[in-house]
Amino acid sequence: MSANGILPILKRHPELGELHTRLRAFLDAQLPVPLCEDADRPDWLDLRRKAAAAGLTGIDLVGPGAAVREGSAAGGRVAQGMAMFLAGERDCDARELFSSGHGAMALHYGTPELARLVHEQVVVEGKLAGVASSEPQSGSDLRGFRTVLVDHGGHYTLSGSKGLISRVEEACGFVVFAKIVTAAQHGTVDLREVPLSAVWLPMDTKGVLTETTDPLGMRGWSFGHLHFVDAELPHGLLLGAPGEGRRIFDAHFSAWRLMMSLVCLGAAAAAIQESADRTRRRTVGRLPLAAIPSVAARMGTAAAEVEAATAWCFALLERIDQGDVDAAACSAAKALATDVAYRAVDLALQLHGSEGYTRRTPMEKRLRDIRGLRIADGPNDTLYSVLAHALLTDGQELVPAAPSDSLRPLASR
Repeated sequence: MSANGILPILKRHPELGELHTRLRAFLDAQLPVPLCEDADRPDWLDLRRKAAAAGLTGIDLVGPGAAVREGSAAGGRVAQGMAMFLAGERDCDARELFSSGHGAMALHYGTPELARLVHEQVVVEGKLAGVASSEPQSGSDLRGFRTVLVDHGGHYTLSGSKGLISRVEEACGFVVFAKIVTAAQHGTVDLREVPLSAVWLPMDTKGVLTETTDPLGMRGWSFGHLHFVDAELPHGLLLGAPGEGRRIFDAHFSAWRLMMSLVCLGAAAAAIQESADRTRRRTVGRLPLAAIPSVAARMGTAAAEVEAATAWCFALLERIDQGDVDAAACSAAKALATDVAYRAVDLALQLHGSEGYTRRTPMEKRLRDIRGLRIADGPNDTLYSVLAHALLTDGQELVPAAPSDSLRPLASR
């Protein structure tokens, strides 16, 4: 199954063959088998540092300066997607091992000085970058954010909270999405009318507090809240221009949602292969379990769905590498891929019988991890509705037939 998911990409992009070999060699050496919850948890941050030493933390970057040393790999979003799929085969928490991750926003939109600093930390040294967007009271409603950057003329102060985010203890810095207001406006302006901005926040900044909690899945990295208490930041840490946060968010997360999709699809592909092996060995009466038509049909359906979702994700990544970003399709692809992957792993758990419902197989961990990724970066219902809105409006504003505004796009409310 794994070979089928990646083979079409390698045929279309033979230049990625060497990178594919290097990624597999790294994973075979560091994570030789898929992880179970009962297994010892690896030091993920140390593995990321080893990936950096192997030149595998800048593979999403293209153009001048993408290769940080001789032997480093650079290949764009398709290359990053391939790495995510292969990582997902071993464990969903391996998603942070390769590429610049959320640090890419600082590299693309930061000042030259900031880009050099983040490049050194995240790509060369293998440190981790995080993103702080969602807030406890607003979820995926970007206009509802209350975190503010108060502009005092010579510097900003950051105040507010970001909730239920990953990497709160491991990241060296976060990209934080907030609203910029002047000192005179603070506390009086309607923040829903203030456009979003993005800023790089070093985690050693005074006034940054962390709060961790235990998630259901994705436990390889810390999870919790960030609180900002008048954290002072220089203007040079702003990403892009004031008010460009939504553009930065959409450009980055269109690709990032596909990356998380491919992590889940890699896990699902591995689960299907493991189930195929098990059903050939396990017998019911005189027949192998694989010979039962209903079992074969369900496995075939799961495999077809995973193959189709994988192909769609890579097709969208190819378009992104060519400068064509379809944000609505990327959103829906992430929802479809994580739904498909969850169904495939759930079936695999069922086919493993009572053993599947233990911590001795990778199935229960995969199921919990993928369940979290059906919420992260936008819950699936919201992501499907993005594509529906694009289809229904064809770029035009919907005019409600009745006084209700329930059909109006979220951005206009």
